[in-house]
Amino acid sequence: MSTQTRIKPEFQAILLAGGAGNRMYPLPEKTVKCLLPVCNRPLITYQLRMLENTGLKECIVVVTEHTAQQVSSFLNEKFECKIRCIIHKVDDYTGTADALRQIADRIITDFIVVSADVITDCKLLVVADTHRSNDAVATLLFSKVKGSGVDVKDKKSSKNPAKKKQEAAYQPECNFIGLEQDSGRVLVYTAKADVEDSLSVSKRLLQSHPRMTLHSQLDDAHIYIFSHWVIKVILQDKSISSIQNELIPYLVKAQFRCPEDLKEEKSKAVWSRVDKNFAQGEALGMSSVPPKSIDSLLCMSYVPDPSKFSFRVNTVPAYKHANREVVNLHDSEGKPIVESGYVLPEEAKATGKKGKAAFNVGKDCVIGDGVQIGVKTNIKKSVVGSYCKIGEKCRISNCVLMDHVTIEKQVTLSDTVVCSNAHIQAMSSLDNCEVGANYTVPGKTKSKKEQFSTSNFME
Repeated sequence: MSTQTRIKPEFQAILLAGGAGNRMYPLPEKTVKCLLPVCNRPLITYQLRMLENTGLKECIVVVTEHTAQQVSSFLNEKFECKIRCIIHKVDDYTGTADALRQIADRIITDFIVVSADVITDCKLLVVADTHRSNDAVATLLFSKVKGSGVDVKDKKSSKNPAKKKQEAAYQPECNFIGLEQDSGRVLVYTAKADVEDSLSVSKRLLQSHPRMTLHSQLDDAHIYIFSHWVIKVILQDKSISSIQNELIPYLVKAQFRCPEDLKEEKSKAVWSRVDKNFAQGEALGMSSVPPKSIDSLLCMSYVPDPSKFSFRVNTVPAYKHANREVVNLHDSEGKPIVESGYVLPEEAKATGKKGKAAFNVGKDCVIGDGVQIGVKTNIKKSVVGSYCKIGEKCRISNCVLMDHVTIEKQVTLSDTVVCSNAHIQAMSSLDNCEVGANYTVPGKTKSKKEQFSTSNFME
């Protein structure tokens, strides 16, 4: 008689979906951040599809009191996926490392941590290969920030002042990252906010690793792969609350601490790995010549080709940036992740001169189901959600309209986000604005860089 046993996976997936999105006000007033639509797809679906395409069968989705109801409802009732989602609720404002501490008993092997606000076309399997081939304690995915965000090879973009302005508004928060040139080992990880006048790097580190390159334009994608024993570090040191701000810097520095220092009470978890994988630890600890580094503690990086990209959707400029860029994303088979363009219905085809259409929708737009568009309206480089109603003679460019938005006649919108069920009355003009859900903008409103909301989300 055979018995069925559960096969231990090589990696477990943990998706952190508890972010409140305070820096994205007023967008998350009615819809939690991880469910905000990007090119008419909920943000969280991009990470789940990535994990699914990696071959993972199960994912622990960490939510907070604030996000639990909406996320649970979406995953259980509206989203079909091969990956099994296990929802775990933590308190609001729980740190990312604190969240891992709360689910420590569920983590039985090396694990992948993904923030539910990241979008990337980088293959996670390649990052996993880097992790396993180096037997790393942590492997971090970085992406190169291309200056203002405009590709210098794109002559059209470089000569377009409007696009330069839009992309300049999107500036990821990069840290100082020191990488060993040949191996990609992470030698320095310091937040720019912690550096006042200059960044100090120890002479000992430079002597041990002379081929280090210090980067200030590498964006931490918030996709991490950790060795299972990192959970021991988190359980032991309760002061570690954040993955990015505390855990990663701690692990990077631990690579270069002397073995005798790691025997201190606070570093027992780290020492246990050194003692297990580095049999000469005791001998080196008694040596008068300290080791260059502890080779059993390796923090590695993966920086994909510049043609790849990853970015976090955690601010309003980042949200606009994502909606502009995702139309260029392709899956592993080379197919677009979202369909752009719009097929004119028969009734919209004009019978006038030169057979022009009743309205114009650019090929770089994403249009949802059931959208109604008035005559002589022009829409370009924009995302329009399902069942929106757009009046005649409107001009909409570089905008995001969520579902069920009503735009009356002769409205001009530029670089603006309009949330679900909002209403913009006739002859208004909005430039670089955000309109909250259910809000009505009065007719003939002229506004620039303003937020419209029915409630104070920040309270």
